[in-house]
Amino acid sequence: MPDIKEWGMKMKDVFKMERLIALMKCLAASYFVTGLLLLAVAGLLYKFSLSESVVDICIIAIYCISSLLSGIFFSKGAASRRFLWGMAAGAFYFFIICGVSAVVEPDFNLISNSSITTLCICLGSGMLGGMLG
Repeated sequence: MPDIKEWGMKMKDVFKMERLIALMKCLAASYFVTGLLLLAVAGLLYKFSLSESVVDICIIAIYCISSLLSGIFFSKGAASRRFLWGMAAGAFYFFIICGVSAVVEPDFNLISNSSITTLCICLGSGMLGGMLG
C-alpha cells in the first residue's frame, strides 16, 4: 500500500503535467488567434495599402490581444497568484516568437530595443490577462 508521501508526490506530478498541458493549449489557441489577426492585417494591407507605421501598430495590438488571451485562459486553472501564471504564459508566447524569428531570420538579435519592447508587451498583457482571468 503506498504511503502518504508517495501519493502526494504523484499528485504533484499530475498537477505539473496538467498545467503544462493547459499551457500548450493556451499557446496553441493564442497562436491561432495571432494567425487569424495577421491574415486580417495582410488583407487590409492588400486592400487599402496601409502604411508601415499602421502595420506596426497592428502587430503590437496582435501581440497584446494574443498574450492577454493566453494569460486569461492559462490563469483559469490556478488557485492563487494568477498574475504570475498569466505572466508566464506571456513569456512563453514571446520566447516561441523569438525561436521562430531566429530560425526564419538568422540575423535575429534577442537583445534589441524592439525585442525588449515586445517582451514587455507580452509580459504585461499576459499579467493583465492573469488578473482578469
